[in-house]
Amino acid sequence: MQGTIDIETIRNKRWFMGRNRDISGIHIADSTQIGNTEITLLDISFADGEQDKYAIVADETRMGAILEAGFAGNSGNREFAGERGTFVFLSARTRENGQVEKCAGQGDLLGAKPFPGEQSNSSFLVPGHSIFKLYRRLQAGTHPEAEILRHLDCSGTCTSPRLYGECLYKANSGETYALGILEQLVPNANDAWEQFCKKMDASEAAALGKATARMHAALKTLPGTDVGNEPPPFDKLEKLLQASHDPLAKQLLESMSSLHEAFARMGAEARGLETGNLAPQRIHGDYHLGQVLIRESVPGDDDSEFKILDFEGEPSRTLAYRRRLRSPAVDIAGMLRSFRYAAATGGRDSAAAEEAFLEEYARTRQIDLENLKAAARPHILAKAVYEACYELEFRPDWFHIPAKALLAH
Repeated sequence: MQGTIDIETIRNKRWFMGRNRDISGIHIADSTQIGNTEITLLDISFADGEQDKYAIVADETRMGAILEAGFAGNSGNREFAGERGTFVFLSARTRENGQVEKCAGQGDLLGAKPFPGEQSNSSFLVPGHSIFKLYRRLQAGTHPEAEILRHLDCSGTCTSPRLYGECLYKANSGETYALGILEQLVPNANDAWEQFCKKMDASEAAALGKATARMHAALKTLPGTDVGNEPPPFDKLEKLLQASHDPLAKQLLESMSSLHEAFARMGAEARGLETGNLAPQRIHGDYHLGQVLIRESVPGDDDSEFKILDFEGEPSRTLAYRRRLRSPAVDIAGMLRSFRYAAATGGRDSAAAEEAFLEEYARTRQIDLENLKAAARPHILAKAVYEACYELEFRPDWFHIPAKALLAH
């Protein structure tokens, strides 16, 4: 495949995180033939000396054949040799008695098709059965998504899709890279972002608060790496504000010192509350309405109304950071900011929905409501700072949403 690598094609992909960087070299780290096509791992070197590893499929229309070869009829694992390592497909469906069951029957996965729209990874839909998420930028180590889904499966919370299988690359040098996961396709489901843009339903927000609390309760026993958050990128925001011609940018620039003070004050108060069910633990890490599905009611089905997705955390972060123990208020803040975005997009007021979400979360996890709000405040401000940076860089027409939130502090 060496002669067929077109770096410009890769550079223009939504999942390529080095689009604006100078590339100094590219070579094949390893590859294997599966499903009459090729999976290739590329090492891409940049002019600043850094290097990223990416997964490429030569013919993505053959993804169904890859999944069929890797998972169909599989009750253990299958391995495909490369020159410098092994590509492994591992079944993850386990019965209550501890026996592993097949994650798919023969022929079940052949119909996999690319899911519409590109994100930081690529998804392939198997109608009526599952979704395979192919990770593009790879990092060595334990990936949080399969780890969390497996843990939630065992907890029986029913707040996430079932994990059917994992695809890994095990290098001969000892490193392991997660290449993707096969997870349950949630039937009769709608995108929560679209639902809340159309209608700020307080009862649905309350049900989401309950599902979020159940997720956090289950994740509390999952080990992590370190403890703590990085401070918000105030310096980056200040530089972006100085370069912007938006009238709100000037106002916000004049308020930077007060934002620093507000964050310090809120953070000091929140640290005194991070005990019990607000103590640092494993969390979702990139929580917003776009990561949630709302299931349509089915008679006789008492499964959770909400299904929470995408437990990989922020793809730009290291795996170690994404597996950190952090306050569950980080996820709470992310969802509250998402309600505000949906309200701004749909021309609605999210106040009642936000309150209902918080009240039900606090009730379910037995946390004092005012303590929960206080614990979330610094994370809400930090999230708005990140949002303001993102909007100024990539979507300036949306900058007014986080700018108004920051100016209100």
